[in-house]
Amino acid sequence: MSTDQTPTPHERRGVRHEQVRRPRLRGEERERVRAEMAETYNEDNTASIRSLAAEHDRSFGLTRALLLEAKVKLRSGRRRAKAAEQ
Repeated sequence: MSTDQTPTPHERRGVRHEQVRRPRLRGEERERVRAEMAETYNEDNTASIRSLAAEHDRSFGLTRALLLEAKVKLRSGRRRAKAAEQ
C-alpha cells in the first residue's frame, strides 16, 4: 500500500503497482525479442502467440504485433481446433 495507508486504485483491485507498466521495448532489445519470437513461432509449429507471450512475459497484443513486424505469416487458431476435432 501507499505510505499514507490509503490503497491506490490498482491496490484496491489486487494489482501491485509494479505489475501495471513495464518499460517499452525499443531499439536493439525490441529487434532481439522480435527475432527470437519469430524464429520460435516459425520453427515450432506448436508454439502459439499465447505461449510466446507467456514465455517472454509480454501481452498477447504486443507479441502479435512483434510477429507481424517480423513479417511472420500467422496461423489460424480456428483451423487448428477444427483439425483436432476430426
